[in-house]
Amino acid sequence: MGGGIGISALMVLVLSVGRIVLGIWLISAPLPLRDGARWRVPLALVSFAAAYGILSLIFLAPVMNGTNAGFYTGQFVAFSLLLISAVGFFLVIYDTSVWTALFCCTAGYTIQNLTSGATELFWTLAGGGAPQSADFFTPLRLGISVSCVVVVYGLSFLLITRYLLSTGLGRLEDRSMIAMMVIVILLIIGFDLVVKWLTDHGVGIVPMLFLRLFHGLACAFTLTMEFELLVRRRVEAERDTMRQVLAERERQYEQARESMAAINARVHDIRHAVGRIADADGVGGEALRELVREVKVYDLRVLTGNEALDTVLTERGLTFARDGVTLSCIADGNAISFMAPADVYALFGSVLDAAATCGGASVSLVVRERLGGVSVHVEATGEEPDAAMLRPAHGIAARYGGTISTLTRDGAWHINLLFPAQG
Repeated sequence: MGGGIGISALMVLVLSVGRIVLGIWLISAPLPLRDGARWRVPLALVSFAAAYGILSLIFLAPVMNGTNAGFYTGQFVAFSLLLISAVGFFLVIYDTSVWTALFCCTAGYTIQNLTSGATELFWTLAGGGAPQSADFFTPLRLGISVSCVVVVYGLSFLLITRYLLSTGLGRLEDRSMIAMMVIVILLIIGFDLVVKWLTDHGVGIVPMLFLRLFHGLACAFTLTMEFELLVRRRVEAERDTMRQVLAERERQYEQARESMAAINARVHDIRHAVGRIADADGVGGEALRELVREVKVYDLRVLTGNEALDTVLTERGLTFARDGVTLSCIADGNAISFMAPADVYALFGSVLDAAATCGGASVSLVVRERLGGVSVHVEATGEEPDAAMLRPAHGIAARYGGTISTLTRDGAWHINLLFPAQG
């Protein structure tokens, strides 16, 4: 008899730990494991199961009559400490921050508790009696438990895990996760035990049904709130990154503009000085005139009516000339006056840099107003460039409602950018 009870208790422990671990895994699946995961994972799982057993012996064994307030208080303390300890075992396995661990453990435990609440609801509706008096291994109880696990965990995988696997979880640094831990302990664990206590003490089926539905909604609300925090933090991080990118673009553009202005001024002065010497009679006149022609290449300034576009075209034009590539352009700079100078510099720099890798001898650019919008067409002879080079251009174009399309045909690469009319 005692051996049977011991085996039954061991099986309950294994199943309970398994549900908690599986719930946490549904959230933590995208995270990287620490080095030595082959020994860390089993060590953490065995330690977590041992912690569950020890907490049960300390807080539950002395009050094991199943229905008094002391028993439910013991469960509340034991489960709360178990949830807190799960954070430590989580950090043994995963290479992440304590705040990420709090997020995964609280969300995973909420999924487990939602499953437990659903099991108790259907068990009571099926006439199984009070939750704590249930034999966990009767066919009815097992059938209800397995069905709830399959449904709740399956939906969690489809709605949560797949989303996290596709977007990534990242490393959270959000101290509000401490508040989520408190909410899960009080609202999820605490309220679940209150419902069980009321059910054990004969609360009617209708009030119990509403209480269980409220508990399920509380679990769903808690998960939603946690993911709302996750999404909000991610948006804030992306916004901060974008600010840094924009600041860097602005700095690069200003630096390029000032450099090109200084170079153009200096080359212009040198050309005129050398020209005056070459026009004078004397030895080396022809050589000096040849030098004037060479220097004149670096005194070419593109004037489109847009200073940022002038800067990037002049800068890339010098680079192309040095590499033996001809850059021709017909550009109405006023057509893109709706764009920030730094965005103009980054957009056309990205496109022209991609064109430069095609390996051909010529690159042409056309910027013009068309059908109320703006079209940009670049053609480069040679092979298609690496698509990754156009990622900055895609981001900038999308910000202004524009689209980008590319085509390789007849030994030339074409890229078209279309921007709608800007209000």
